[in-house]
Amino acid sequence: MDIKYKILQGYEHDRNITINEDELERAYGLFMLGGRWIFSGGAVDGKNIQTIVPDWNATMGWNKEYKLGTDDDEEIASKGLDRKSQKTLASAQEKVRYLIATKQENLIGTNAKLPELDTPQRKEISNEVKRIADNKRV
Repeated sequence: MDIKYKILQGYEHDRNITINEDELERAYGLFMLGGRWIFSGGAVDGKNIQTIVPDWNATMGWNKEYKLGTDDDEEIASKGLDRKSQKTLASAQEKVRYLIATKQENLIGTNAKLPELDTPQRKEISNEVKRIADNKRV
């Protein structure tokens, strides 16, 4: 199942833009560097982005106005979507930060493969962090 995300622009409910997973890099690039972009869900000015979060209503096919409850959170968790979305968001953030730090801003939003971010040592550290987090989970 593809997880949809939303870019929150300001504090008004109707100023959210839903985007696809493949647009996350570009969204984080705008958030960190500024600029403007037209996404599949609409136009965004980077200076107005408050945060980027999973759009569970769009992902699950629920009405946009529907307010999620405890049962909905449990359904999302039982499908593993919450963990998958956290991993995807963290990965996109890490990639954009890396591209900015290495002066490769032109690659932001291209979903280019970066072998240097997928080294075995990084995977081992990531797996260890995941193991510790799973042990702490209630």
